[in-house]
Amino acid sequence: MSEKNSLNNKIITKLFFRLLPVQILLVAISGINSIIDGAIAGKYIGVIALTVIGLYYPMLKVIDAVNALLTGGSQILCGQFLGKNETEKTRMVFSLDIAVTFCFSLLFCGAMLFISKGLATLLGAENETVTELSNYLRGLSFGILAQVLSAQFSVFLQLERQEKRTYIGIGAMMVSNLTLNLVFINVLDLGLFGLGLSTSLSNWLFCVIQMSYYFTKKAIIRFDFKLIRIHYLKDIFRIGIPSALGQFYQTIRGLFINYILLRYIGDDGLAAYSAVGAFSCVFFAVAAGVASATRLLASVYIGEEDRDGIYRIMHTVVTKGILLVTAVSLVFMCLHVPITRIFYADTASNVYRLAKQIFLIFPISMIFSCFTCSFINYYQCFERMKIVNILSFIDGTVGMVVCSFILTPFMGAMGVWISQILNGVITCISILIYTVIVNKRFPTSLNDFLLIPDSFGVPDENRLNISIGSVDGVLNTSQKVIDFCKLHNIDKKHAFYSGLCIEEMAGNIVQHGFKDKNGRTKNSIDICVVYKDSGILIRLKDNCKPFNPKEREAIFKPGDDVTSNIGIRMIERISKRMEYQFVLGLNVLSVWI
Repeated sequence: MSEKNSLNNKIITKLFFRLLPVQILLVAISGINSIIDGAIAGKYIGVIALTVIGLYYPMLKVIDAVNALLTGGSQILCGQFLGKNETEKTRMVFSLDIAVTFCFSLLFCGAMLFISKGLATLLGAENETVTELSNYLRGLSFGILAQVLSAQFSVFLQLERQEKRTYIGIGAMMVSNLTLNLVFINVLDLGLFGLGLSTSLSNWLFCVIQMSYYFTKKAIIRFDFKLIRIHYLKDIFRIGIPSALGQFYQTIRGLFINYILLRYIGDDGLAAYSAVGAFSCVFFAVAAGVASATRLLASVYIGEEDRDGIYRIMHTVVTKGILLVTAVSLVFMCLHVPITRIFYADTASNVYRLAKQIFLIFPISMIFSCFTCSFINYYQCFERMKIVNILSFIDGTVGMVVCSFILTPFMGAMGVWISQILNGVITCISILIYTVIVNKRFPTSLNDFLLIPDSFGVPDENRLNISIGSVDGVLNTSQKVIDFCKLHNIDKKHAFYSGLCIEEMAGNIVQHGFKDKNGRTKNSIDICVVYKDSGILIRLKDNCKPFNPKEREAIFKPGDDVTSNIGIRMIERISKRMEYQFVLGLNVLSVWI
């Protein structure tokens, strides 16, 4: 009974591309600061500053690993809870996440502030770079708490459709970092300490702008010490560890690649790689943004056990998402010369030549990264942790390091640059091999790569999926629902109630939410009817204006005018249970008949 092939993908496509910009910016945040720092440092401090930034890169990946652990675990866990209409548990996870984030951040801050020289030596600094890297670490230490907290706030703000605060915060952070860099370096002559301090203060500005929302009455998800449940920490770590390991593997890769470059190419090779490292977050922002949006959406739809929704999410990813990443890659390749000049003004230098090479080649790897990271995140949502860990290890370390060790002695720096592309190819082949092993045959469709367990959700014959984009579709859908109920031996009364529910609720949405101020239709409703446990579950999703749950409860209370909202009152009365929530910019109404 599933109508997958004729479904209107409007809601998921719109939702995906609404979530994507903020996901891209969140990935690019550290890269934006690194670009600003790298450009200012290269012009006003010298090549040693770029070397220091390159040496700090593995430490940045360690911090990113903690962020990935907490955001990955809490995001997927909260998405699953929201998909099951368990809002209170979402608040518990949020409170625990913020408390744990605070503790981890203080540890990082203390280490970077008080044992900065030891860390600098551990990161590979020698001679004068030890002091310079130590100064940079001390400057950065003051903003670690803000950096990690901001990553957590951004995830939860999206759940309440507060992306504008994130956009404003990122804009303010960029302007602040650029301004403070010029003041601290050119005016106050604070060197690399000033470079790090300007990033710290900018991170705090970004954090405060986001955090201010949680002090308003609008915030549904709030920090409450009483709601902290330690037992959820195990689930956050279990689910989030693959994300953290992915960052850890990249840290190891960074150390190996630094060693290979210093051994075979020298300081110029490391300086060139540091420049692309500073820009890499921007390079991979779109690919990683697609992967992050995949994880955010998939976690909610997996919580709902919506097989069809999961298929449509991944179909959007492998078609529109990868197409977008390919277009962006081509743009970056065309701009490789001006991008190189951001970091190196001397076009005759060897480091400029090497950097120009890698800025031309590096964007190609984004296309492979988009595919591999999206599927790694998707498998993580389904808690296929073994394959997620294997793929993360291959993608994060093995592929590039092994290829670099083999190619660099013969090809020089070009061997490292090409290894980035080969790394993506190897990971894609690994995904293919995994699907062959699980399915015991060669995959011939997207569904073969999704590997949705047979026990997940309900069989196709027990689901009815329909999208409505106009008033005419409401009555037709109502009759289809009645026929679906009769097919599953639901008695006439409850079959009629199910059809009536669609007619009243979907009709109400179309009437009041489908027109903009110019009278144009810009919305749609996705309806999923499920036969489960000898009953009917109807779930309606629309991308119209949000309903406040408190206002909804007020509507259901008897008022002076008994004819007011009579359709909604009637559905609430005849249903066994009715639940509403606003998730990721969608109204989600679940009715059990």
